[in-house]
Amino acid sequence: MRFLKWRKSHSVFVPEIDDEHRIIFATAGELQQTLAAAAPLYQIQEILHRLIACVEDHFAHEEQLMRKERYLSFEWHKQQHDTVRKRMKQFVPLIETGDPEAGTALIEFLSHWLRNHTGLTDRMMGAFLRNQQRAHIA
Repeated sequence: MRFLKWRKSHSVFVPEIDDEHRIIFATAGELQQTLAAAAPLYQIQEILHRLIACVEDHFAHEEQLMRKERYLSFEWHKQQHDTVRKRMKQFVPLIETGDPEAGTALIEFLSHWLRNHTGLTDRMMGAFLRNQQRAHIA
């Protein structure tokens, strides 16, 4: 599996969201590299908890923006966030006890999910938010 890395193709063209995505990709990539290097468990745990915090803060921010602008696909989008929350909660205890396969499985899940989610769901939200911003200016 290739190392996770944010690319311009992941952009949703909302600078604050793209910045948060960059941080998530970087942190997930750092976890991936740490797992591949068989780093000490405390290092893996530290990065894992930082990743969880980044993801949770980002989801909360997106959800707040969608609520504020009355995004019509809010529930659908939030369900996708909730899926990640649930999956991460399943993997965390396994990773925290040193199961390297659980770490790899989490990275594989996040890798596919991030590409799909940013490529469609977040781009739709980004287009909506940009249109709302234009409407507020006009």
